[in-house]
Amino acid sequence: MLSQIVQRTDWLDGDGPPPRVLNYSADGDFIAQGDALVRDISRDIELAPGLRVLDIGCGIGRLATALARNRPGMDYTGFDVVEYGIRWCQKTIPAEAGHYRFDHVDVFNPFYNPRGRIAPEAFSFPYEPARFDLAVAISVYTHLLEADTRRYFTEAARCLAPGGYAYFTTFLTPDKVPDAAHFAFPHRIGAAAVERLEEPELAVSFTLEFWKDLAATAGLELVQVNEGSWTGATRPDYQDVLIFRKPA
Repeated sequence: MLSQIVQRTDWLDGDGPPPRVLNYSADGDFIAQGDALVRDISRDIELAPGLRVLDIGCGIGRLATALARNRPGMDYTGFDVVEYGIRWCQKTIPAEAGHYRFDHVDVFNPFYNPRGRIAPEAFSFPYEPARFDLAVAISVYTHLLEADTRRYFTEAARCLAPGGYAYFTTFLTPDKVPDAAHFAFPHRIGAAAVERLEEPELAVSFTLEFWKDLAATAGLELVQVNEGSWTGATRPDYQDVLIFRKPA
C-alpha cells in the first residue's frame, strides 16, 4: 500500500497534499503552509535560483515541495529521522524541479524515531563543511533539549558557507509568560524550559541569551529576531524566528 501511495506525484502540481496517514509534519493545509513558509523566509532572505539549502528535519516535504512550486532551481538537501517521510519525498519530488536530495538519519527521537540508533547529542550532519548557503529548521529546536540543541546548532554552523544564513524557528522564553500564551513553560531541564516534565520534548523553549551565547560559540552572528504569535500577540509568524549569519 505504501509503495502505491508514494508513487503519486500529481499533488505537487496542486491537486492535493500527501495522504493524511503519511503527513505527520503539522495540522492544517499542507500546501498553504508550505507556500507560507516560502513567503516568510523570502521576506528576510533572498531565495535565488541555485541557492544551496539545507532543510534540517525536512519531514514529509512541506518546504521542499513549496520551493519546487514557487522557487524552482534550488539546490536542496533535506534530512529527517522518519524513514517513510524521506521515502515519500524521494519518490515525489520530480527531478526537473531542480536538484533535490533527501536523506534518512537514524537519530533517536522519543516521538518520531524511538528506536533510533544515533544519540542526537552525538549526531554529525552527513555533509561536508561549508556546503550550504542557507540552513532552515522549522519547529525542530522546539522539540530538542539543551545538549541536542547545542549539537544540532553547531553542526548547522559547520555546514554553512561563509556569508550563509540560518533560519530557525523556536520558542523564546519570555521573562514573564503572558496569560494569553499557548504555553507556560513552567519547568526547567538545564537551559531548556519545557511544558511537561512527563514529555519534555513536546514543547521546549530557550532564552534569547542562550541563543546569543550559542551563536557566539559556533561562530555565527544573530542578525534578526521575529517574535511569534504563540504568546498571544498578533504577529505574522506563530513561532519566534531567529536568523543567523556566518561571517564571510
